Amino acid sequence: MTAFIGALMGLCNEEQKTLWLGKAMKGEIIGTYAQTELGHGTNVRGLETTATYDEKTQEFVLHSPTLTATKWWPGS
Repeated sequence: MTAFIGALMGLCNEEQKTLWLGKAMKGEIIGTYAQTELGHGTNVRGLETTATYDEKTQEFVLHSPTLTATKWWPGS
């Protein structure tokens, strides 16, 4: 599985999956998924955001402590 197909599976609603997932799996369309933090670009070791599992709520709590930890989708 590619990162693009994984992103479609994890981020699309059912209508979007019906429209795009089959085409992606057959190679009729290609794509990619990229996300970083505003202040860190490709410096993965510099990422500031943490995810901590909360047993009580059975959820992950995300913490982005500074402006430079803001999530950013690169584009052209």
